[in-house]
This record gives sequence, C-alpha cells and structure tokens, in this order.
Amino acid sequence: MGNIPYIDILILAMIAVFILNRLRNVLGKKTGNEEDIIKKFKLKKDGFKESTPDMESNLKSNGLKEETINLHKDKNINKVLNEIKKIETSFGVNEFIDNSKKAFEYILGSYSKNNLKALEPLLEKKIFQIYKKEIDHRLKKKEIFEITIIGIKDPKIVGAKVVNNIAEIIVEYNSEQVQVLKDANNKIIEGDTNQILNIEENWTFSRKLKSKSPNWSLIKISEKS
Repeated sequence: MGNIPYIDILILAMIAVFILNRLRNVLGKKTGNEEDIIKKFKLKKDGFKESTPDMESNLKSNGLKEETINLHKDKNINKVLNEIKKIETSFGVNEFIDNSKKAFEYILGSYSKNNLKALEPLLEKKIFQIYKKEIDHRLKKKEIFEITIIGIKDPKIVGAKVVNNIAEIIVEYNSEQVQVLKDANNKIIEGDTNQILNIEENWTFSRKLKSKSPNWSLIKISEKS
C-alpha cells in the first residue's frame, strides 16, 4: 500500500515522456514545403489567388474526348478554341494566357527601351512599323520614354476566330502603368511619376496553325470596347 503513490508518479512520468515524444515528432517534423506555405500566405495578402487547374488536363485525365473540352464560358469562343486545339493538340488555353501576359510586359518593356530587334519577331509588319516610327522619332529628339507596369489583372480571352488556317485570339488587358517622357536632359516633358494610369486594351494575336514557328504575332491593339 505504501508503494502506490510512487507507482502513480512513475506512471505519470512515463505518460509525460510519451506525450513529449509525440509532440516532438509532430511539431518538429519538416515536410519540405514550409517555405511554399509561408510564401502562399504572404502572397494572399496582396490578392494572390491560386490558379485553377487546367480544364484540359483534368478532362484528359478523366478520359473524356477532346471534343467535349470546355475551354471558355462563351460558346462561340469555346468552339474556336476547340478548333485550334484540334489542329494543334499542343495548344493550351492557360499556357497561352500566361504567355500573352509575359508578351505584354516584354513588348512594352522593349518599346520603352527602343529595342527594335526584340520587337520585330513579335509584331506584325504594320504594327512594327508604327512602333519603329515612334522609336525613331524619340531617338532623333534624344527623348526617353519610361513605362513602369504597376500591376496587371489576369488577362482574359474575349474573342477568337480561325480563317484559312490562321488563328486570331483577342486578349483583354487591364493594367496600371506609370508613363513618363523625358528630354535629353532627363527632364520630364510629358506624364507624371506620381500618376498611375488605368489602361484597358485588347491585343489581337495571330498565328498560322501548323506553322514551324511557335510565335504568335501581335497584329492589332485597340481600346477595350
């Protein structure tokens, strides 16, 4: 009877050691994605949205036929996008939108830096000549045009067509930019570094399907209708 308190203490100590070991195993265990989780929550504060799974990938994994793929909520656009995908099976809507966003940033950046060599492969001849004329004019007057992209909302496809095996896709961009024109002495002659412009434009990209070149050319820029 006198040994009972001692046994109770011993049992409690063993339980405590067991619990501590379990906590150590759970709380001290690294999963390998801690950094990704932290980044995700940090980005969410800035309006981060996780990308939705690629509809094409999901449907393919489910064994559904290509003809049933829902690529766009608009019936007519969806029909054209499926037509493009039928001709070029490697075409993916999500990938196209991602690349069009990069193209938007790259083209504006190259334009502001007077980089005609970078622009030429991406622009249709008529558009390229317009850009070239503006750049030549700036260079002649030794002016500097600066474009700072503050942010771009998720681009979206608002139109598409295929004529004679040539595909055209219209992408809508809503961006916030700061645009400033400076003279040779670095003095601002147009624009304001403190003014953020809300710019809404539709860019039309074109490509001959089954072409060896993977590039889509920018053939038209218009204000959002």
